[in-house]
Amino acid sequence: MEILKDIYNRLDERMKSVLMFAAGTAAIIVFCLFARVAWPNISREPEMTLLGDAQITISAGTDFQDEGAKAFIRKKDVSDQIYVTGEVDTAVPGTYDLAYNVDGRWETYSVDRTVTVVDTDAPQITLNQDETVTVEKIEDYQEPGAVVIDNCDGDMSSALDIQTKQSNDYTYVVTYTVTDSSGNTATAQRQVILQDKVAPEITLIGEGAITIQEREKFADPGAQAVDDRDGDISQNVVASGFVDIYRPGSYTVTYTVSDAGGNQASVTRDVEVQRVNYNPENAMYLTFDDGPSGDVTPQILDTLAANHVQATFFICNYDESKIPIIKRMINEGHTIGIHGYSHEYAEIYASADAFMNNIYSLRDKLKNDTGYEAFCIRFPGGSSNAVSKHYCEGVMSQLVQRVTDENLMYVDWNASSHDAESGYHSPQSILENVKNETKLGRTNIVLMHDISSKQTTADALQSIIDYGKSSGFNFCRIEENTVPVHQTVQN
Repeated sequence: MEILKDIYNRLDERMKSVLMFAAGTAAIIVFCLFARVAWPNISREPEMTLLGDAQITISAGTDFQDEGAKAFIRKKDVSDQIYVTGEVDTAVPGTYDLAYNVDGRWETYSVDRTVTVVDTDAPQITLNQDETVTVEKIEDYQEPGAVVIDNCDGDMSSALDIQTKQSNDYTYVVTYTVTDSSGNTATAQRQVILQDKVAPEITLIGEGAITIQEREKFADPGAQAVDDRDGDISQNVVASGFVDIYRPGSYTVTYTVSDAGGNQASVTRDVEVQRVNYNPENAMYLTFDDGPSGDVTPQILDTLAANHVQATFFICNYDESKIPIIKRMINEGHTIGIHGYSHEYAEIYASADAFMNNIYSLRDKLKNDTGYEAFCIRFPGGSSNAVSKHYCEGVMSQLVQRVTDENLMYVDWNASSHDAESGYHSPQSILENVKNETKLGRTNIVLMHDISSKQTTADALQSIIDYGKSSGFNFCRIEENTVPVHQTVQN
């Protein structure tokens, strides 16, 4: 050490300065080497990672959701020190650069993302008022315009190009076109229709007056219609008016058609139903509804058999115990008609389909059980009942036509025993009712009932038969060539 001091003292001041500088530099180097080992964070760069893709393309007008970035220094999360430079304007197409930065001790570290905003969406055109406008003449059309909104250019209504072109004699098409700054084009159209004031032409097919005989099926030839705009609209012709082939008289069938413009035209055909004497003279048809019952119906059958009289039974649904009674009716030559699987008005008169299903359900059951196929029906309440109106307006008008079209005979009555009315009815009062309401010189169809509560009807039957025979009436059953009595439809 003494030797070093001696050498140092011999040096001049300049050399001493050089020696001190060298010693200081060496000390700094040694310190830095020590610091690198002891405090490595002082000199290490942060590890930065983008969340999401580095290259992103989005549509103009949408929200840009920046997923950001992560930064770590020696596994320590320093993401909260990241700050972003650059912005993305989604309303303006273009390329935008974003930098995610973290400041180090000596410099700033960053990772970059590129966001490209593209505009591929055409403007939205919204027509003012309706897409179809009707006017009397094209000069009356006043252009209502439209509103145009673009996701980048905003309101472009003033840039609309509007062109009107005639497509046929009564239709014009207005076309709206607009193109945004990115080249996206949108179009919309409006129809302007000249008001249709001309009704279709409708003509009868066949003769304007047709004559048929009683019970002869009316084969309606129909009508055809042509419209100046809609062309052949014969399929839209609607026929109304019921031709009752069982009631001689004059009937009118009206054919009506409407075009697309609401103009209506109609034409009529007269149908004459001529009387033919199919029924025996002074015929009396005894008919019984609502059965069969296990007690009253057999008594009625006994009385009929003892007097060699045949009648007609309009039956309702029955259980297996009644099948022998029904077979007896068939074997003894009586006619069985269908009154209905159900007798509930609200159920059967809910619609025309509901009624027909009710009829066919019982007819099919009867055929399966006995082999008998019924050809006639009786409406609960008769065809003139107005109660059905509470459940379906106009259903009876539909049904009289439908059952006839489906080759079913419906049978009403023009004389009643009044045994279905409330209160007690003695055998004598039932007889008097029948005597008062039957007449010689016409067809008489008498309404009676054979359910269990109608014992007095069974008791009165012998006296009714005695009266009929002594008064010159011919007792008959309803047959397929019988001309039935029909009442006037009220619904």
